[in-house]
Amino acid sequence: MAAKTITPPLPDDPRYLDMSYEVQGAVAEEERNLMSNLKPDEREAAIRFWEAVKSDFRFNEYLRGCLNCGVCTSGCPAAKFYDFGPREMIQYMMRDSVDKIWEFTNKKVWACVQCYTCSMRCPFNNEIAGLIMLLREYAVKFALPSAKEVLAPYRRVLLTVITTGNQVTPNMIQPEAFPDWGPRALEESENMDIYRKAIPVDLLQRSDVGWHTSLQTAVELMTIFIESGVLDSLKNVDKDLYDMIMDIYEERKQQLEELKEKWEKGELNEDELPDSWLDL
Repeated sequence: MAAKTITPPLPDDPRYLDMSYEVQGAVAEEERNLMSNLKPDEREAAIRFWEAVKSDFRFNEYLRGCLNCGVCTSGCPAAKFYDFGPREMIQYMMRDSVDKIWEFTNKKVWACVQCYTCSMRCPFNNEIAGLIMLLREYAVKFALPSAKEVLAPYRRVLLTVITTGNQVTPNMIQPEAFPDWGPRALEESENMDIYRKAIPVDLLQRSDVGWHTSLQTAVELMTIFIESGVLDSLKNVDKDLYDMIMDIYEERKQQLEELKEKWEKGELNEDELPDSWLDL
């Protein structure tokens, strides 16, 4: 009778059990960080992304070191409910782990609520919340799928902020969006126009905008968003919204220039002046 072959048990070494890598075995941590399960094209994108993040002047200011103490994660509210932890991100950054940073940015970075608890508690004075914002910012610039998915529900908010300076409008208060409000939300949504017209301040008497802005102020506001590169980033993640905003901007800018030209020539009639750019 042939003797049975007994497979020796795996040593008590977590590097043998790291199932995130196809190649198992006791590999030095420095070597494992260089291993990749990404496809070649995705690996190249991950490297470009990470190099861009590191080239930002804020990166070296925000990242100073890590004791791996876990104080940041222990106080993180998002870590209590999601598979997310600030220490995880800092450790990946310290090890220059491209693949893990790529995975973290595409799956986890959006769980942060930006409470800055991690930054306030870090004994190394890392600006951890700032690093998370840096990853988010470059996720938008690189038009990563996670950025597109996260920003999609906020198209109306982005349009409202950029074109009016208002984050939300009163008519956004709808019963289906606030089921926990009960009958109060229904009553307010049905009578929103009446409530707004009762406000003694003229600038607040409409429900389709939080407050009125002059034509010139609206154009200046949109110009700031354009010159600061916000619209360029938005173009990568939502081309349709970008085109819509730019059309509005060009139309308002042209109308403002026509009004200014008539005023300089002394040909401007007060009846031509709009009460608000919303009436154009």
